[in-house]
Amino acid sequence: MPVSIGIDLGTTFSAVAWVNPRTGKPEIVPNTQDKKITPSVIQFINGQPVFGDEAASAYAAGDTGCVGVFKRRMGKNETYATIDGKAYTPKDLSALLLGHLKAEAEAVLGDTIQDAVITVPAYFLSDEREDTLNAAESVGLKVKKLIDEPNAASLAYGINHWRENANILVYDLGGGTFDVTLVRMVKGGNIITVVTEGNQTLGGKDWDAQLTTLLLKKVKEETLLEETPEILTKIKGISEDIKRRLTTTAHVKTSTNIPGYGNVELTITQEEFESATAGLLDRTGALCQAVLDGAGIDKTHITDILLVGGSTRMPQVSTYLTALFGKKPITHVHPDEAVALGAAIQATKEEDKYADLSISMVDGKKVTKRDTSLTAKHKVKDATKLASSDLIMIRESTAHAMGMIAVNADAASYINDVIIPANHARPTRAAKAFTFYTSPSEDRIMDIYVLQGEKERPLDNTIYARYIISGLRHNNDTRGKTTIRVQYSYDKNGIIQVSARQEKDMHDLPIRKEPVPGDMSQFDQPPPQQSSAAEQLSVVLAVDVSGSMSGQPLDDSKRAMEAFVKQMDFSHTHMGIVVVSDSTAVVCDLTDNANKCIKAINSITCGQTGYGNAAHPFDTLKKMLQKVGGQRVAIILADGEWYGKDIAIRASKSCNHAGIETAGIGFGDADHGFIRDISSNEANALLVPQSHLTQAFGSIAQSISGGKGDKKDISGGTDIATWDN
Repeated sequence: MPVSIGIDLGTTFSAVAWVNPRTGKPEIVPNTQDKKITPSVIQFINGQPVFGDEAASAYAAGDTGCVGVFKRRMGKNETYATIDGKAYTPKDLSALLLGHLKAEAEAVLGDTIQDAVITVPAYFLSDEREDTLNAAESVGLKVKKLIDEPNAASLAYGINHWRENANILVYDLGGGTFDVTLVRMVKGGNIITVVTEGNQTLGGKDWDAQLTTLLLKKVKEETLLEETPEILTKIKGISEDIKRRLTTTAHVKTSTNIPGYGNVELTITQEEFESATAGLLDRTGALCQAVLDGAGIDKTHITDILLVGGSTRMPQVSTYLTALFGKKPITHVHPDEAVALGAAIQATKEEDKYADLSISMVDGKKVTKRDTSLTAKHKVKDATKLASSDLIMIRESTAHAMGMIAVNADAASYINDVIIPANHARPTRAAKAFTFYTSPSEDRIMDIYVLQGEKERPLDNTIYARYIISGLRHNNDTRGKTTIRVQYSYDKNGIIQVSARQEKDMHDLPIRKEPVPGDMSQFDQPPPQQSSAAEQLSVVLAVDVSGSMSGQPLDDSKRAMEAFVKQMDFSHTHMGIVVVSDSTAVVCDLTDNANKCIKAINSITCGQTGYGNAAHPFDTLKKMLQKVGGQRVAIILADGEWYGKDIAIRASKSCNHAGIETAGIGFGDADHGFIRDISSNEANALLVPQSHLTQAFGSIAQSISGGKGDKKDISGGTDIATWDN
């Protein structure tokens, strides 16, 4: 019967674990040499890959037929090594290692392995995660999930040491990468990841490199020889062993044969080693502080520090963290085994579902609500052992923000427009689908650049990919302008997904991911200038004042409309206000005076034109907007259906044929189908909670030219934020 396993795919060592069905407990699956960990090294002999301790020894000795540390280059579509004339990418080498781990585990367990959960550094970008996934699938592994290494360790720790309300800092220093993650244990055996920071190129190998430099200096002092490739290889070969010995002794004496000289005795003290590597520890400390800052807490709110990764065995790590946080790290998990054990626990879980991303709009910027429970004075309960691995669950978060390249408000520069913020629960999709407009003069394709990072300058972030959307149809009914809705998401593995649909289509458009061009310098230049004269924009707001709007509904509506007025740029905008119920009335004709509009909004009362729903506003809207040029938009706000809805729908289409764009905002008892039918396209139909009216108006303000904070996408359209229902 096929079994599921967890795989810790490490930079230096890898491990496999499973949940033993007889005991219900996670266990390490040893390899066929009865070792719990396998070196992440491959030796090629006559073109065939060889694994294990012999390969690791050959690698340490400088054998040119060996490769290791390739995990650090995952996500790079480049040749990492050429062996016997054959080129290998980091993904190719990872696939070979994963295939070996799978075969070894199958031999030991006597079962076929089909499903696996594979661990990755928390700070891995989407490309690195995608390469890991593809490498596993290429050797016949069905990947149930990629789980972040600190989170896997949290599962292994939590099942045996559950501490409700604990804030745990997971300090994960492996051979090639470093992650630090804040997790919180909450009720019901749930673990939530709060903030993650890390560095994919900081790990034990950097301590080895510093030790090699220190030893080379001693060799030069002793022999007066300059460094040669042969001497470097010799010293590299003994550095890792010396580092390991320094974890248990204050000094190490070793004798080695130096090419061109002979035997040399070297002595290295723990103090010398720690002094040479102090800067590396400080770099991890800075990332720990970044986690605290990101969570909005200080070090006193950390209840536990959990050490993960073989490099945390170095005494300096515990000493440093004790001084930094005022408490000793806990050592309840095996640093080499915890990640694999946690992955095995995750392998028993069902797949995650998407979570809606709740974004508040503040001054045009996207922010997420802070979890005040992190600093609340909840008593941390004593550690207990959970009866079963089924009782423990983890919710992971996005380590990197996702954004797209856009043009800023004054069209002076390109910016990173953040779509999904960092440290938000995943899997998740943006609660808003961004809409782009095209015209007949443009090609039937459009491209989008997606970023990972939060820096405003696009090139200060990682440009993940260029997406090419094709198969666009131009719509003659709307003067050629067509609407493309683009949806962005992080899947359960932390990999970016992008899809697109046109107008009201229920199927996705063809979209392909392409490599980022080598030269992206155009995004450091000002965007191509459009016409200096801004197109005239005319907007009319129509609000339902029937009896059902009495009290808070109308008050909230007026407040949202007033906020919308304040967002607009009246240097090239005219606005009017209309009320509708049993009849329609213009309370403010088109004007470029914002204060006049706000005064008219504040004068609106329930029942102003009757308490029923016998009328619709579209004939009035058409009459007001037909007499002006430029872009014309009508926004209709209602909390229900109107009696003559079929007549209203036909009248709205008449506005659309006249070149007037309509957008419906519904709340309360409003029907989404009706709101959609009175809108010029599905993207303009917003059905929102009453408390979200201001955000709904704000999203429309950013979708039409002239709104403060308006951002144009690089293909020439404007991005509109709409709520998916």
